[in-house]
Amino acid sequence: MYQNSLLSLLFSYLAVTCNAQTKGESQFEAGIVYGPKAAYKIDAPKNWVLDNVSGKSSGLPCVLYINGCTWENSPVIMYAKIASPTFTEIDKFIAFAIKEFKKEDPKFDFKEFKKGNLNGYKYVIMNYQGGPYNSYERVFYVQMKSAVGYVVFSARSKNDYNKYSDAIFEIANSFQYKPEFINYQPK
Repeated sequence: MYQNSLLSLLFSYLAVTCNAQTKGESQFEAGIVYGPKAAYKIDAPKNWVLDNVSGKSSGLPCVLYINGCTWENSPVIMYAKIASPTFTEIDKFIAFAIKEFKKEDPKFDFKEFKKGNLNGYKYVIMNYQGGPYNSYERVFYVQMKSAVGYVVFSARSKNDYNKYSDAIFEIANSFQYKPEFINYQPK
């Protein structure tokens, strides 16, 4: 359902893996998102679950959803990734994403919501509405040394968006660059 959101379709070719670190077999409180040029840690917001199994079939190895729900039935979801190594600058990656969204939906609406600096790393939070699934999304983008990381929050309804979208700020506040996990190879 949400796995087919506009952003997951657009970025299905992007490289990333998630190595979650606590709780049970596939549900965690924190995770490391890593790829060939960058790695970062995020924590699940309060009342959310981080899962490194449920989204894999859609190319999303680090997904989050409301506690008590599943990836398939949660009213809102999030997923974390790292942009393709060809995108190393946050502003160019966001411009590319907007251009691609507009191709899919000429009425696609976007707005920069917030930008700043987290522990020396530039970030931008964008609000998006529209696309082929008419979803409401808030995306946290972060500029790392030679890559762009991002976490997508997605809701089907405006009410759910308004109720849960601030969880992206908990994700942003938990962000930690983890260069020791760049190109990590699990055993």
